[in-house]
Amino acid sequence: MTRRPSQLEKHRLASSIRSRVDHFTDRAAPLTEASMERWSAALDLRALRAEFGSNLWVVSASQLRRNVRAWTRLTGSPARVCYPVKANPSPAVLEILAELGASAECASAAELQLARLAGFPSERLVYGSPAPELGTAWRVLAQGGTVVADSASMLLALDAKAAEAAESGWTQGRGRVLLRVNPSIDIRHRRDESWTELTAHAARTGKFGVPSECVVELVERLETLRLDGLHAHVGTQMDHVEPFLALARHLAELADRIADATAQRPTILDLGGGLGIAFTAADRIPSIEALGLALASDECDPRFERWFEPGHALVGNAVALLGTITEKKSVRGREWAVADIGTDQLAKITLLSWRHQVLGPDARPLPTTGDGALAGPLCFSGDTLLPATDASRLAVGDIILVQHAGAYCAALASTFNGRRSAGTVVVREDGRVVRTADAARTLDEPLARGHAWGQATARCDGRATPLGIDAVERLSSRVLREELCKERFSYRSALRDGARAFEYEVDVDSPVGFVSMPLAIRIAGDAAIVSVLRMLGHEVKAFPVWGTELGLSMRGQVRTNVPVLVRIELSHATTRGDGASRQSGSRCLAVRFTLRNDDGPTARGSFEIMFDEAAAG
Repeated sequence: MTRRPSQLEKHRLASSIRSRVDHFTDRAAPLTEASMERWSAALDLRALRAEFGSNLWVVSASQLRRNVRAWTRLTGSPARVCYPVKANPSPAVLEILAELGASAECASAAELQLARLAGFPSERLVYGSPAPELGTAWRVLAQGGTVVADSASMLLALDAKAAEAAESGWTQGRGRVLLRVNPSIDIRHRRDESWTELTAHAARTGKFGVPSECVVELVERLETLRLDGLHAHVGTQMDHVEPFLALARHLAELADRIADATAQRPTILDLGGGLGIAFTAADRIPSIEALGLALASDECDPRFERWFEPGHALVGNAVALLGTITEKKSVRGREWAVADIGTDQLAKITLLSWRHQVLGPDARPLPTTGDGALAGPLCFSGDTLLPATDASRLAVGDIILVQHAGAYCAALASTFNGRRSAGTVVVREDGRVVRTADAARTLDEPLARGHAWGQATARCDGRATPLGIDAVERLSSRVLREELCKERFSYRSALRDGARAFEYEVDVDSPVGFVSMPLAIRIAGDAAIVSVLRMLGHEVKAFPVWGTELGLSMRGQVRTNVPVLVRIELSHATTRGDGASRQSGSRCLAVRFTLRNDDGPTARGSFEIMFDEAAAG
């Protein structure tokens, strides 16, 4: 049987609780309700649009830091703040959170790979999915990460895999396994909305987790695997703290029952995400501090670590979407303002009626009452951001800003009507605004990229017609065939900009007077190799470095009669998500590059670079 706390231990526990309450209340005017962000008030929106365009995502690094700090006060460690990548898989957001020490909660191999490239180490990766892949889960566990088993079959499959590996000396070590529980307690939003059924992740007959009444019997069947904790999720946009308190007690009691019946000692209680944020100034949602106060005041057991997976309450208020009014019209007395942003980027606002606060050109919130409406640009009637507002305040060309759009907006973006974002900028903590994602191009359309053009029509009947070599040679480019072989380039200067960015000044000798696409690949490829080796700390190239994927856009000519400026930006290095690189010993990283003159257009693109340090010498 599990030993219960003594009277002395209970006294120490009470002192610990008071200390934690003091930890939260010892701050000036702790917020009990979530409030609207204030960082966007310092932005020059017109300057942003002029430089970067409209339909632009704007990320505040400072707000992300504030949010991580608030969650860390609650959990005791930033590593216990497990960001769900699905909420917003922006590499910019991921890089900032990785640097701040948070963990990444991933539901697919693709999300795991993105998190690794952003800098999350293996021990700060959490993998869990209702449709898991055993090989992916096992690799995460073997590398010291955390796996959340969502079903009995997944937990037992991991146990069988562990038993097989143990015969060769494998031990679980730092790798952790949690079991997702479908709680038997009633968890509800305080206000019943039309969307709450869609976000009821703890519904008793829902698809997530193992029913709590079945957990002990399931754990008794484990032979090799160590069960480190229990996990559950109260829902999304939760509007009061009681569900978190009830869930913490429920999981703690279940952990005690497991300890009484088995040799397992779960010590981690992952309470998932779900804490809401204010979408407008009128919303009443508990703050992170309020949740911390409630949990600190509750009779919690210090034997357990508490983990959280906040989405809205971590990134929601750290991202906004800048747009522009493109059309005004009146339809039988109702005035409409049409913007260049809508359901293509903000589906949760228009389809779930999660109305967000929208700032007008005067930086004041647009009203949510009135005879007019604010609509998006798409060809369907539901594309409406504000179904009731005073549209007379808006004119064509006015800037608008949708606040608190950081979670489940960009992640759910579509390409309906061919609408694309203008990319992402980050407002860094030093005040600089930097572009981290470019505006999308037509060929970025998923349906067009990689399409087998011409193969879908009857005109392609499969019959091949020979072409004479003479005809081919008359049409062939002599420059590409012969003259470009004479192109040469050399480095004039180089500098390192921070940890993972490099800039080079290159002299180019080309018979055509500009950087051709083949030459651009050669220049960027060589500069990328140099940058990778320098980032890894090598003075000479002593092992293979090669490219496996390439993207390139050249919208204008980069001249060669003046120096060419090359910028290389590198992700963190990792193994490939498919596991192939682990077998060969090679690693990969992502590269973004630009080539330009001081006063001319820019060629830009990306590589995936592989390297094998083990092959040195």
